[in-house]
Amino acid sequence: MSGRQCDAGPAEKGAVTVGYVLIFPVVILCVVIIIQIGLLYYQQALFQSVVGESIQNWAMLWGYEASLVNAEKGITGKDSYVSEGLYWHIFSGADVKKNALEKDIKRLLLKSSIIKPKGEIKTEVEFTNYIIAQKIDIRAWVVYPSPCGKLLQFIGFPDEIVLEAHYEATVNDPKEFINNVDYLLQIYNETQVKDRVESLLEPLAQSLEKIKNYLK
Repeated sequence: MSGRQCDAGPAEKGAVTVGYVLIFPVVILCVVIIIQIGLLYYQQALFQSVVGESIQNWAMLWGYEASLVNAEKGITGKDSYVSEGLYWHIFSGADVKKNALEKDIKRLLLKSSIIKPKGEIKTEVEFTNYIIAQKIDIRAWVVYPSPCGKLLQFIGFPDEIVLEAHYEATVNDPKEFINNVDYLLQIYNETQVKDRVESLLEPLAQSLEKIKNYLK
């Protein structure tokens, strides 16, 4: 009996060792895949953060000379402060600033990225001028290779993963906003629009007054 038990021991150990040899590479591969997928999620968050922060920075500085301001630091000196154009709402030099915004996004992404993109980071920037308001619209996308190359294609993974980000921002100009509001109020007060609006709203005001008195 004891002899048979001693003979079975090495056989069982050998079977366990073979099992480890077969399973261990699969476990390592799964861990590597999970890590790479986690890095892609990090890249997506980083991508959105960089694009969003860049467009907000340029929305604050759109009226200034692009070569004299720093999108990350803002206005850094006298020259950049006085570079705001008098008629920038009409002649904003949008093409130059769109190029600067695209370069900033590409530079920051390449600087902060952990995974190397497959090809070039692509961006599209549109600037819409409504005279009393300006809007910046940006779409950016980048292609990354699939984790573990072609291995995961057998279970349905694409060979490329595209990360995209899309943001819109209104150009921030508090002074011009106040001037526009004052101008609209002036037109409202000096024309017959005010009387017409008040006459239309009078029944509503009376109804609200009755409700207020009823609830007292």
